[in-house]
Amino acid sequence: MKENENTVHTSSEILEDEVQNNMDCNDNVDTEVEGKSEDVNEELKKIIEEKDKQCQEYLDMLKRTKAEFDNFRKRTAKEKESMYDDGFGDSIKEILPILDNLERAVSFNTEKNSFSDGVEMVLKMFKDTLAKLGVEEIKSEGEEFNPNYHNAVMHIEDENFDKNIVVEVFQKGYIYKDRVLRYSMVKVAN
Repeated sequence: MKENENTVHTSSEILEDEVQNNMDCNDNVDTEVEGKSEDVNEELKKIIEEKDKQCQEYLDMLKRTKAEFDNFRKRTAKEKESMYDDGFGDSIKEILPILDNLERAVSFNTEKNSFSDGVEMVLKMFKDTLAKLGVEEIKSEGEEFNPNYHNAVMHIEDENFDKNIVVEVFQKGYIYKDRVLRYSMVKVAN
């Protein structure tokens, strides 16, 4: 039985030695895995940082492109509106002499008849149409001279009027929105 005990004892020792060896081996494997795991983690962190940086660059580029497009759209809309206003203003300038002649015809006709009544009606219709389109007459007579709206073609010395007051209007001026279509030709008191 002693042999069996030694054998058992020896087997038990052998078993313990193997368990100890396996544990030592596992420790070595764990250390190797941890070392490799740290290397892999560092590489993954670098890759993630690069991708984050690249994503941020793309996001910044997208924001700049969006802002540029918004600016382009606004600029195009302003240019389109400006082109319309310029064309409209040029057209109105061409028909203002007709208005002038209608006003002269009405002011020179001293006797009332059906012809003069017809001209007055056409003149009223013409002025109403311009008003509907947003064309306004520049207020001049009795107003202070303003070089942004008036073109002084004559000056007079008269104590009855204050300095720089428009005394007489030779040709009416007109504006559309903030754009002067034609300056008023006026006489100004000094």
